[in-house]
Amino acid sequence: MRAIVVGARGATRDLLRRLSERWTVTLIDTDPQLLERARAVRDVEVIVGDGSSRVTMERARLSEADAVVAAAPDDDVNLEVCRLALQAGMVRVTALAADPEHLDRYRELGVSAFAPDSLAARRLESSLEPRRVSSTPFAGGRAEALEVRIAENSPVRGMSLRELSSGTWLVAAVLRGDTLIVPHGDTVLETNDLVTVVGAASDFSRIVRTFTAGEARFPLDFGKGVLVAVDTPDDLGETLGEALEITRNSPAHLLVVAHRDPAKVRDESEALEIAAMLGTVSDFSEGVDLRFHPVDGDPVKKLGGVIAVESIGVVVLATPPGSRLGRAKAARLLRRSAKWRRPVLYSRGTNPYRSIVAPARETPSGLAAARAALDIAGHSKGTVIGVAVVPPVFLVGSDHRDASVRALAGLREEASVLDVPVRRLLKHGNPVRVIETATGSADLLVLGSGQRSPSVVAPGIVGHLLQRVEQSVLVVPAAP
Repeated sequence: MRAIVVGARGATRDLLRRLSERWTVTLIDTDPQLLERARAVRDVEVIVGDGSSRVTMERARLSEADAVVAAAPDDDVNLEVCRLALQAGMVRVTALAADPEHLDRYRELGVSAFAPDSLAARRLESSLEPRRVSSTPFAGGRAEALEVRIAENSPVRGMSLRELSSGTWLVAAVLRGDTLIVPHGDTVLETNDLVTVVGAASDFSRIVRTFTAGEARFPLDFGKGVLVAVDTPDDLGETLGEALEITRNSPAHLLVVAHRDPAKVRDESEALEIAAMLGTVSDFSEGVDLRFHPVDGDPVKKLGGVIAVESIGVVVLATPPGSRLGRAKAARLLRRSAKWRRPVLYSRGTNPYRSIVAPARETPSGLAAARAALDIAGHSKGTVIGVAVVPPVFLVGSDHRDASVRALAGLREEASVLDVPVRRLLKHGNPVRVIETATGSADLLVLGSGQRSPSVVAPGIVGHLLQRVEQSVLVVPAAP
């Protein structure tokens, strides 16, 4: 993630010491000596210039920044920096007031500002870093109390404190909902717990990494396995390959292969063909935990029954490219798969996934889809293109742009925890056309499932895009 900091004095240098390694910082000041002192603290890009100048901020690539900090010794400069950042659509804008009597001027802009220097550095750092609530020094600065919110993909979620024991820090309290828990060794951390950690200030960075890092979970929130149907030799190509890629490059435990039961096939040659296909699947699946699930009849039509008895996290379906799919077949596919309440990968063999498009939306299924895209990109070393679409104002109202900006900022924040690069696109127009255009050079499109059942007449955004793009499409419902 990128931050632009205007002002290179004491509080800024303290901030540079505290910010985690995921931040790339561009530092602006009119004093070259102050910039050199700051570079001695941390490797940062420096610009000699006036941060209140639009030209200087453009040199610092304001449009690509995730956060702006105004920390110059002049409040007029800081206020102009904040205005420029807000005009550019920045969500994270914060400032250090040179004069505490000017704090109201920042509040009028809707910008959080702090004073004096030491308090400012601590609060700035807490507001920039994801998943941290606050931190407070004590014991003459030798110790620090840190409050952390446990996220769904936190590596410490589900762990007991005994497993997390350390000689330099301890968990002092856990707030779970409205209940305060005085923890012990058997206390297990859960999602949304507010955890107070007390430890040595010298160990601050390691404490932060331990509790705020992220780990890929898709598709484990839905089930442990990847499910694919094999019925003809054609299914041994792209579809099986894509199912194996998802299995190998995710936390999924196994690949479940649904197939016709040879024992229930009357034609002996057909039974031998099935056995030969299953042997080929085994040959292709080296290193993958494989489970064959025989069914009576067409395995694609029996997938619902397999899901009922197996722990399935994602279903992989062979799907024609959008140009050959047709509206009626797309609607049938979506209606059938919606009953499974599982993520479905409509496979077109466009793996590996180096570029993944994910619309940024604040709906439950939109958030689940964004997390899936980030998890897949983390395993495949790919890039996520986050797309936020603002429809015409007369259709959705003026608040929709703010929601889109928030959704893009949230996507970037989650990506930073997983060290996944994200490109952000905020576009006005028709959502289907915007997303279709963004997907043109990508390998995978990840969408949240729609709330309404699709039909031939009203296929919804997912149905329209399934017909229009040639890439594989992963449709993700809200997490159970």
